[in-house]
Amino acid sequence: MMEMTPEIRTQLDRIINSCASQKDKERPESIWLNDMYTRFQHSEGIFRKSEADELIYSKMYAALPQNPSDTLKIRYWRTGRHTPSNRDLCTAFGRAMELSEEEMRILLLSYYDRSDLVFETEPSPNDPLHKIYRQRLSKMQALAQEYLWKIHPLRRMQLNVRRQDLERNLRHFYFMDARACLSDENRSASERHIASINYESEFKQQMRLLGEIPRKSMIRHIFLLSQPFLNRQTVSQALTEFGYLPLQEEHTTVKGEQLDLLIIRFLELYEKTCTGLAPEECSKWLQGAYRYLDQALKDSNLKELRFLYFKALE
Repeated sequence: MMEMTPEIRTQLDRIINSCASQKDKERPESIWLNDMYTRFQHSEGIFRKSEADELIYSKMYAALPQNPSDTLKIRYWRTGRHTPSNRDLCTAFGRAMELSEEEMRILLLSYYDRSDLVFETEPSPNDPLHKIYRQRLSKMQALAQEYLWKIHPLRRMQLNVRRQDLERNLRHFYFMDARACLSDENRSASERHIASINYESEFKQQMRLLGEIPRKSMIRHIFLLSQPFLNRQTVSQALTEFGYLPLQEEHTTVKGEQLDLLIIRFLELYEKTCTGLAPEECSKWLQGAYRYLDQALKDSNLKELRFLYFKALE
């Protein structure tokens, strides 16, 4: 594994500290939502927020609230204390405030930190969304193929994987690369194919772009499948093509974490350090730098920012 120099470690620590220092600030997305809420109040001629909350509840559920607890969640949503528990509720919340289509897109992509669309199954050819789905699926398949092409023959031979079987082993190669980036990586366990079997269903579903895929998960897919050919522009472009918000320094997760800022600064450091190096050296740097970052984030109690970690790795 490539050793991190003291200078690189210092710069990584600065990135983490920069993100941690803004952790308790109000989300910019919540400020935007409050502006939308205030506009709704004015358009309805309502001055008391409690009355506006009641009206939003009534429009969402086609029923009057029966007690104060019914509208409590509306207050939590508009103040940023919580977000709606599912996409349908978030959409209904936006419609109740009479957001425009562009504002609804901002609500989903920025405030709710999700994609613009969710495909539970592949749309039929007659469905207007079929073309969009196929375009996005083609993009994911291209990323996967590019990833497989980059696998070194020696690594494939060590795992006794024939070239014609590469695609069948995509999940395991992906799983091993993710695990190798963790600070507590167990190499002997990660090399066994059985180690990644519990990730089969989720991975297959997400590679087909089916179901609700968190933005952080999509960032991980783009990062692992595209490396070492990474920079802010390529990650942002891929996010946009998959229907997500591109990387933005001011954007926060629904919990207020500065994930985008962390990734942007990490990629800037990578580009500054590794420009001109061979792809193999770039990959080693990425893996070593992220391993240091991963441990530092755990030590700083900023586990939400570990963007290459997922539960199946436990």
